[in-house]
Amino acid sequence: MNYFEWTEKLFEAEKTFEKPEALENIRVLDLTVVLFGPEAGSLLAEFGAEVIRIEPPGEPPGMGDFVRSVDIWAKFWKETSQALMTYQRNKYFTSINLRHPKGKNLLLKLVKKSDVVLENFVPGTMDKLGLSYRYLKEVNPKLIYLSLSGYGQWGERWNWPSFDASGQAMSGASAVSGYEGRVPLKLPFYPGDLIAATAGFMCTLAALYYRGKTGKGQYIDVAQVETFPRIMGSIFSYVHLKGKDKPRMGNRDPSIAPANMYKTSDGKLIVISVLTSEEFRRLCKAMEKPNLIEDERFATTSARLKKENADEIDRIVAEWVSKKSLDDLMELAKRYGFSASPVRNSLEVYEDEHLRARKSVWLYDDPMYGEMVATGSPAKLSKTPGRIKWVGCPVGYHNRYILKRFLGLSEEEIKELIKEGVVVYWADFLGRRPPKDLNYEKDPIYNW
Repeated sequence: MNYFEWTEKLFEAEKTFEKPEALENIRVLDLTVVLFGPEAGSLLAEFGAEVIRIEPPGEPPGMGDFVRSVDIWAKFWKETSQALMTYQRNKYFTSINLRHPKGKNLLLKLVKKSDVVLENFVPGTMDKLGLSYRYLKEVNPKLIYLSLSGYGQWGERWNWPSFDASGQAMSGASAVSGYEGRVPLKLPFYPGDLIAATAGFMCTLAALYYRGKTGKGQYIDVAQVETFPRIMGSIFSYVHLKGKDKPRMGNRDPSIAPANMYKTSDGKLIVISVLTSEEFRRLCKAMEKPNLIEDERFATTSARLKKENADEIDRIVAEWVSKKSLDDLMELAKRYGFSASPVRNSLEVYEDEHLRARKSVWLYDDPMYGEMVATGSPAKLSKTPGRIKWVGCPVGYHNRYILKRFLGLSEEEIKELIKEGVVVYWADFLGRRPPKDLNYEKDPIYNW
C-alpha cells in the first residue's frame, strides 16, 4: 500500500475505542471553575485520565459552577449549558463543600489516592482552606498540583481578576489585532482561556514524566496573561530591536507578501499567501503577469515586504481575484502550485467529510443527552488516541460513585453527609438538573 493508505490504516479512527489510553490509571482531582481550568482537566480526561470534578455547591446549594448559567444566546440544549458540555468532557461529577471540615477531610482522603490536583481560584484561596500545594504535598509527596490564574501565584498583580478579554488586553494581544487606525479587536472564542488550559495540560504531562523518572511531584503555576506572548511570534524581539509598538496589520502577514484575504467575483473570500520567490513566480504565471517576476519591487521576499511594494502587489492580486470565481481560483492554485484557501463558515467546516473521517468533527452518542457533536483532538496518536465519551453532567451526579468506589463510604454515611450539606446534589434549576426525559434513577453509576 502507499504511504497515505498506510497512515490511514495506522490511525484508523473507527478503532479508537479498541486502543488503550495514554493516561490510564492517572487520577485527577479537578477543582476548577468556568472555562480556563475545566478545559485543562478535559484534555487530561480525553487521553484517559480518571478526572473527578469536585464542583463547589454554589449558592444556594445545588447551583454549582457559575458556568452552568452560561450559554450561547441562552439557548440551553436539554436544559444544559453548552459551555458545560463543551469544556467538561469525560469527567465524573461530585459536589463537596470544601469549607466544611468534613468536606475538607473527604478531599484529603481523595488526594492520598490521586496523582494530580487542578485549581483556578484567586491565588491564596486554596491556601486559606489549608488545601494549597504546600499542605497537600505533605498528604501525598508525589502529587502534581496545577494552579491556573490570570497573573500567577506571586507578583504585584496576583489578586487582579482576569477573564479572557482582560487577559488579551493586558498581554498585548488585543493591541496587535485588527486594522491600523481602528479600535483593536478582541480575538473571539476565548483563546486566552483555552491556550492557557492547553499549557497547563502540557506542563502536567511534563511533570508526570518527571515523576516517572524521580518519584517526585511538583507545583505548576500557569498565568493566562503570560501564555499569549508565546503565540504572538517574535513580538518581544520586534519591540526590543525597533523600540516601538508592533503595528496592526489586519489580515496581512508581517513576514510574507502578498498574503491577505481577497473577495472573488462570486462574492466569496479566499486567502492567498506567498512565501518564496518560486511561489511568487507561480502566482504570477497564474495571473498571466510574468513581468512582475523581474520587477525589482517584487523580485525578492524582502523587497515585497517594503510597505509601498506590499501595498502595490496586494492591490494587483486583489484586482485579479475580483475577476475570478472561487472555484476558478482554487483550480489555478492547484495547477500552478501556490497557496490558496477558501474562507469557510462554521457550517462548511462542520459538514467537512475529511474532518469527520479524522474524528476532528466528533459525532457520538452521549449516555445522557443522546446524539452530540464536539471538536475532537487535533493531535492523532496511533496507539493511544484521545476520545470523547460523554459531556458534562448535573451537579453531584457521580457523588455515590466517587464516595463509595474510592473512599468506601456506606449509603448511610453518604446520606448523613447530604443531610449536613457536605455533599450536594443539583438544584431544580435550569442548567443544574438532568434533562427531563432522563430516567436517572435507573442509571447504575448514579445509584452506585
